[in-house]
Amino acid sequence: MVSYAVRFVTRYDGMVIATFPDLPGVTALGRDDEEAPDEARRALADALAGFEGEGVSPAARATPIGS
Repeated sequence: MVSYAVRFVTRYDGMVIATFPDLPGVTALGRDDEEAPDEARRALADALAGFEGEGVSPAARATPIGS
Protein backbone atom coordinates (compact mmCIF):
# COMPACT_ATOMS: atom_id res chain seq x y z
CA MET A 1 0.00 0.00 0.00
CA VAL A 2 1.29 3.44 -0.94
CA SER A 3 0.69 6.45 1.27
CA TYR A 4 0.49 10.01 0.02
CA ALA A 5 1.25 13.13 2.02
CA VAL A 6 -1.58 15.61 2.26
CA ARG A 7 -1.35 19.28 3.19
CA PHE A 8 -4.27 21.14 4.76
CA VAL A 9 -4.50 24.93 4.61
CA THR A 10 -7.30 26.92 6.18
CA ARG A 11 -8.56 29.78 4.04
CA TYR A 12 -9.57 33.21 5.30
CA ASP A 13 -13.23 32.11 5.28
CA GLY A 14 -12.67 28.94 7.32
CA MET A 15 -12.81 26.55 4.36
CA VAL A 16 -9.97 24.01 4.33
CA ILE A 17 -8.03 23.16 1.16
CA ALA A 18 -6.34 19.76 0.92
CA THR A 19 -3.53 19.22 -1.60
CA PHE A 20 -1.30 16.25 -2.35
CA PRO A 21 2.28 17.38 -3.08
CA ASP A 22 3.08 14.17 -4.99
CA LEU A 23 -0.08 14.39 -7.10
CA PRO A 24 -0.28 17.87 -8.65
CA GLY A 25 -3.82 18.87 -9.44
CA VAL A 26 -5.42 16.57 -6.87
CA THR A 27 -7.18 18.89 -4.43
CA ALA A 28 -10.20 18.90 -2.17
CA LEU A 29 -12.16 21.52 -0.28
CA GLY A 30 -13.89 21.03 3.04
CA ARG A 31 -16.14 23.31 5.04
CA ASP A 32 -14.01 22.82 8.15
CA ASP A 33 -11.25 20.72 9.78
CA GLU A 34 -13.64 17.81 10.23
CA GLU A 35 -14.91 17.63 6.65
CA ALA A 36 -11.59 18.27 4.86
CA PRO A 37 -9.98 14.85 5.55
CA ASP A 38 -13.06 13.04 4.23
CA GLU A 39 -13.07 15.17 1.10
CA ALA A 40 -9.32 14.60 0.68
CA ARG A 41 -9.79 10.82 0.88
CA ARG A 42 -12.53 11.04 -1.76
CA ALA A 43 -10.38 13.17 -4.07
CA LEU A 44 -7.43 10.79 -3.67
CA ALA A 45 -9.58 7.73 -4.36
CA ASP A 46 -11.03 9.38 -7.48
CA ALA A 47 -7.58 10.39 -8.73
CA LEU A 48 -6.11 6.93 -8.16
CA ALA A 49 -9.05 5.33 -9.96
CA GLY A 50 -8.47 7.71 -12.86
CA PHE A 51 -4.77 6.85 -12.99
CA GLU A 52 -5.61 3.16 -12.97
CA GLY A 53 -8.12 3.63 -15.77
CA GLU A 54 -5.48 5.41 -17.83
CA GLY A 55 -2.84 2.78 -17.06
CA VAL A 56 -0.67 5.33 -15.24
CA SER A 57 1.27 4.35 -12.12
CA PRO A 58 0.85 7.06 -9.47
CA ALA A 59 3.18 5.12 -7.14
CA ALA A 60 6.11 6.29 -9.23
CA ARG A 61 5.23 9.85 -8.22
CA ALA A 62 5.33 9.19 -4.46
CA THR A 63 8.04 10.74 -2.32
CA PRO A 64 9.44 8.21 0.15
CA ILE A 65 8.67 9.03 3.78
CA GLY A 66 11.66 10.68 5.43
CA SER A 67 12.94 12.29 2.23
